[in-house]
Amino acid sequence: MKIGRFYQLCISIILVLLIVYLLSKVQFLFQPFVLGFQIMALPFLVSVFFYYTLRPAAHWLQKLKISKPFAILILYGIIAGLFTLFFLLVWPTLRGQLNGFINSLPQLAADFQKQFSRLQQHELLQGLNLNDPNLTTKLSEYIAQGIDAASTYVSGAVSFVTTIVIVIGTVPIMLYYMLKQDKDIYRKTLQITPGPYRRDLRGTLLEIDRILSEFILGRFILCLLLGGMIYLGFVIINLPYSLLLALFAASMNLIPYIGQVLGLIPALIVAFIDAPSMVIWVIVIHFAAQQIEGNLLSPHIYGRKLNIHPVTTISLILVGGSIGGIIGIMTAIPFYLIAKVIAVKLYRFYRKRKKGESADSNFSL
Repeated sequence: MKIGRFYQLCISIILVLLIVYLLSKVQFLFQPFVLGFQIMALPFLVSVFFYYTLRPAAHWLQKLKISKPFAILILYGIIAGLFTLFFLLVWPTLRGQLNGFINSLPQLAADFQKQFSRLQQHELLQGLNLNDPNLTTKLSEYIAQGIDAASTYVSGAVSFVTTIVIVIGTVPIMLYYMLKQDKDIYRKTLQITPGPYRRDLRGTLLEIDRILSEFILGRFILCLLLGGMIYLGFVIINLPYSLLLALFAASMNLIPYIGQVLGLIPALIVAFIDAPSMVIWVIVIHFAAQQIEGNLLSPHIYGRKLNIHPVTTISLILVGGSIGGIIGIMTAIPFYLIAKVIAVKLYRFYRKRKKGESADSNFSL
C-alpha cells in the first residue's frame, strides 16, 4: 500500500522527535565530546580569525618566491614584534586605565547621581520635569546594576587563566597548519565528492570562503580604523579612560548595527560623570567616525554590503548571546552567512534537479 506524502512527513517528524527523546536519555555518553568541544571551540575560532586575517599576507609573500613555511614564520615574527611593541608602548597606559576604571566602579553610580542632581538645577532645564525623585532613583539604580554586572563579568573573565593558556598554546600550532595546508582540505573534499555534485559543492565552498574572508578581514580592518579615529577624538577632548573606551568601541564594532550603540554607552556614562557638556562631544566624535567608516571606508574595504536586515542581525545577536555568551554574539553573523549560502545553494540544486526530471519526463512522453 502506497503511503501519501502527508503521512510520510508525519512519520518522519515522529521518528526525529523519537530520536531526540532517546538521545536526551543518554546525555552522559556525549558529555566527553561536549567537554572537548567547549575546550577547543575558542582556540579554533581564534585560529580561523587569524587565518583569514593573515592569509592575504601569506599569499603575497609566496608571490615573492618565498616558500610557504618560511612565509608563515615571517608572519609569526611580525606578529611577535607587534605584540612586543604593544606591551611596551600601549599596555602600560591601558593597564593603568583599566585598573583605575575597575577601582572606581563602585563610585561611578554615586558620581552619576550627583551629576544628574546638578543638571536638574540648571536654568535651561527648569521647564522640564527632571526633578522627579523617582526618575533620579531609577536612573541611578540602572547605572548601579550595569556597573555591578560589568564588575562581576570582569572579575569572572580574569579567572579564565586556563582558557588563556589553552588558547596561547594551541592557536599558533592550529594557525600554522591552516596557513600551510590552506585549501588542501577543500581540494580533498572535492576529490571524494561524486562527480554530479562536485561542481555545486565547489561553488558552495568558494562562496562560503569568500563571504567569511570579506566579513572577518573587512570587520577587522574597519575596527582598527574606527578605534583609531575614536581614540584620537577622545584624546582631543581629554575624555577619561580614552584608550580603554576606544578599544571597547572598536571591539563592539565587530557586531554590525547594534555594536555601534553598545560601544557608545560606556563613553556616554563616563563623559556625563566628567561633565554633561562632554556628552555632546562624545556623540559628535562617534557620529563622525561612523559616517567616515560607513560612507568612505566600507565601500572600499568590503566592496558590497552584508545584505542582512537590522532586525535579523539583532535577533541573531540575541539568540547567539543566550546560547554562547560573548562568543555566540561574535560568531552569530558568520554562522548565519554560512547557513544562508548553504540554504540558497540547496534550493537552487533542488530546483535544477526538479527541472531536469521534468524535462526527462516530457522527453519520454
